[in-house]
Amino acid sequence: MSSSEAAVASPSRLRIPARWLLWGSFAVIYLIWGSSFLGIKVAVETLPPLFTAAVRFLISGGILLLATSRIRPRPTARHWVNAAMVGALFFLVNHGLVTSAARSIPSSLACLIAATQVPIIAVLSSVLLPNQPLTRRSLLGAALGLTGVVCLFVGQGIGADAVSVLPCLAILGAATSWALGAVFSQRLEFPPHPVLRAAMQMICGGVMLAGVSLLRGEPWAIDLAAVSSRSLASLGYLILFASVLAFACYSYLLKHVRTDMVATHVFVNPLVAVALGTWLAGEQLRVAHLASGLLILASVCVITLGFRGRAGASRRSSAHAPAVLRDCKATTGIATPRTAECRADRVALEP
Repeated sequence: MSSSEAAVASPSRLRIPARWLLWGSFAVIYLIWGSSFLGIKVAVETLPPLFTAAVRFLISGGILLLATSRIRPRPTARHWVNAAMVGALFFLVNHGLVTSAARSIPSSLACLIAATQVPIIAVLSSVLLPNQPLTRRSLLGAALGLTGVVCLFVGQGIGADAVSVLPCLAILGAATSWALGAVFSQRLEFPPHPVLRAAMQMICGGVMLAGVSLLRGEPWAIDLAAVSSRSLASLGYLILFASVLAFACYSYLLKHVRTDMVATHVFVNPLVAVALGTWLAGEQLRVAHLASGLLILASVCVITLGFRGRAGASRRSSAHAPAVLRDCKATTGIATPRTAECRADRVALEP
C-alpha cells in the first residue's frame, strides 16, 4: 500500500475485528431480522397496527439518536427534510402496510413477499439512477421475482379465500415503497454516519405513523385489559433487538466485512422466517407459496451474486488507481466497493 493510500485508509479498516463479534453480528441479522415478521404478527394480535409501528420506531429511533449524539457533523435542516421524505416511504408506507397486513397473512409468507424488494430495487435503480444499467443478470433476477409473484397470486386463487389476496398485495406494495425509498435515498444528502441517518429516518417515520394512528383513533380504541403480555413482549423485542441491536450489528459488519457478504441476509431471513413460523406459530404454507418463495429467493440470489461480481471487477479495475481518485469515485455513483458500501447501509432490508 502506498503512503497516499495509507493516509486515507480508515482506521476501522486497519483493525482486525474479533472473530466472535463478526459471527455474533451475522447471527443477529440472520436470526433477529428473520424473526421480525413473526414478532410483528404477535405484537398486533392485541395492539393496533399503526400504533405499534409508531411506538416501535419512535423509541428505537430515539435510542439510536441518543447513541449518536456525539457524532459530528450534526444533521442540518435539509438532512431532516430528506429524512422525512425517505422515512415516509420506509416507515409510514412500508411498515404501515406490513403491520396492517400482519394479522391476515402468515409471517413466513410476508417475509417471502418482502424479499421482492431486491429485484424491484434493481429495476428502479436502472431507471432512476445514473451509471446503474440493468444487466442481463438483473433482468433474469427481476423475471424470476415477477414469476414468483405471479405464481403466488395464481395459487392464492385456487381453493383459497379471495380476501387473502389483499394482504399479499399490501406486502408487495410495502416492498415497492421500501425499494423506492432505497433508490431515492441515494440521490439525497444525509449525514455520513449510517446509524445517525437511520435514527433520523426512524423518528420521522414514527412521527408520521403516530399522526395517522391518531387520525384513525387507534390509541383511544386500545382495551388495556385485553392487551396480552406476549404482544407487549413482542413490541419490546422489535424495539430493542430487531431495530436497535440488529441495525447496530449491521452497521458494524459494513465497516469490517465485504458488502456482498453482509447482503446475504436478504435470502437467509426468509428461510429463518419460514422455519420459525412453522415451528413456533404452526403456520402451514401451501405448495404455491413454497414455489413462489423459491422463485423469489432465486431472484434475490441471482441479483446479489451479480452485484458481487460487479463489485469484484470494479475492485480489480481500481486497484492501481490513485487513492484520491478512488475516494472521488465514492461520491460520484460509480460502482466501486466504497460506493457499494455507501449504498448498502441505505438499503438494509430491515423488516
